[in-house]
Amino acid sequence: MRRLLTTFIMAICVLTIAAETIKVGNLTRNYISYVPRELGSHRPLLISCHGMNQDPYYQKNMLKIETVADTAKFVTVFPEGIDKGWDLSGNRDINFVLALIDEMVEKYDIDPCRVYLSGFSMGGMFTYHAMNKIADRIAAFAPISGYPMGGATANANVRPIPIIHTHGTSDDVVSFSNVQNCLNVWIRHNGCPTTATVTHNYRNAPHITRHVWGPGNEGVEVVLMEMAGKGHWISNDYGVLTGDEIWKFCSRYSVDVEYPVVKPQVQIDQRFTSIDEAKGHAFAIVNEAEGKAFFGTDNQNLSFDSMEDAFDDGNSGYHFKLENSSVTNGWLLRLITPDGSPYNIWGSPGYLNSQPADGWCCFILGLNNQNGQDIRNGAVWEIEYVEDKGFSLKNVGTGLYLHDAAPAKYSTPAYFTFCTTAVVSGIRQVMPETKPSGAVYDMQGRRMKPDNLRPGIYIKDGKKILVR
Repeated sequence: MRRLLTTFIMAICVLTIAAETIKVGNLTRNYISYVPRELGSHRPLLISCHGMNQDPYYQKNMLKIETVADTAKFVTVFPEGIDKGWDLSGNRDINFVLALIDEMVEKYDIDPCRVYLSGFSMGGMFTYHAMNKIADRIAAFAPISGYPMGGATANANVRPIPIIHTHGTSDDVVSFSNVQNCLNVWIRHNGCPTTATVTHNYRNAPHITRHVWGPGNEGVEVVLMEMAGKGHWISNDYGVLTGDEIWKFCSRYSVDVEYPVVKPQVQIDQRFTSIDEAKGHAFAIVNEAEGKAFFGTDNQNLSFDSMEDAFDDGNSGYHFKLENSSVTNGWLLRLITPDGSPYNIWGSPGYLNSQPADGWCCFILGLNNQNGQDIRNGAVWEIEYVEDKGFSLKNVGTGLYLHDAAPAKYSTPAYFTFCTTAVVSGIRQVMPETKPSGAVYDMQGRRMKPDNLRPGIYIKDGKKILVR
């Protein structure tokens, strides 16, 4: 009876935890948080994302972070994904995380330089996605039982980042066998030693083997907590709490953040007013009336979102080039990456398609497969420029127009600007007074290698330079 009463009281406590809300764009997002008493000022923040078909309460109960947070004095936020899942290719949930950071800074005087991101299962996959998106805002990352199912990638412009990955060897949902391949991508990117320091029976726990690759560039480490015989859950036994290990690792790191953060604004640089002008150039496709642009994300997805989101460095492609179709009188739109190289999908060129080729992808592999240029729903476009309106995109096969990231299904045209873009930053100062001569910084204040600059605006010796 006593046990039943205790269980009932605990259930009442959980039910009375009210979800907090925050407005992110046009969406109202939910989250719960754990804030220790007598928190103090300028304390760290850990964001912990639940798995697919789970929720923040389940994640909080699995992670068991309260005792750790009470002792170390940090805030933990458990966000809720839309439809109990996470956006693994775009910016919807990245923007949610950034909004949460701002909210916590304002409510609890969180130190914006000591923010850490973790997640379980699909939340772990999202954690990897965020590594390429917001490494300038997250000091360390801690995925649990999750990684990109198509393989990890590390964008060249991302700083060296600390990672602690926890995974059970008997996981039958997200296989342990692919963990090492994902970690190897970041081990190489971080400049870590390729041979790990291995500790068996870590902290006298017979099932834990701890692998450490490091230190790498800027002193970062990549750590794997290998949990022998554990399945698809967060491991907390033999006195070793996963949350405690995540905190001990992450708390060693911080990242320089000038707060409040001023997001660089994207502006149109050069507008093209004819096909001839656009030929030979990599250009953006923008709907100026809506302030949106097309871009490619992971897994062949076509997106159409705000210019700031479309031209984010974390996106894999947002430029296009015109190519003549060899089949009919029309044009092919080949996707180009931000550094000016062709965007490849599984080793083949990516071309804009008139509709999702297999129900979820809007780019095709090459031209003569997956609804290529030689069949009805292909990649050939009739492009027309109308003075004072812009370019319309009509698919030759369907005879219908492209309006957004949906298939070319509209009977009336939408008009787009073909243009180059420029980034204008609101940051007042990006270099210290004792800057070394010849040093080059990007608009977020990160030092860059002068011989490996992507197109964009940089600061060199106190002056703006434009690299095309």
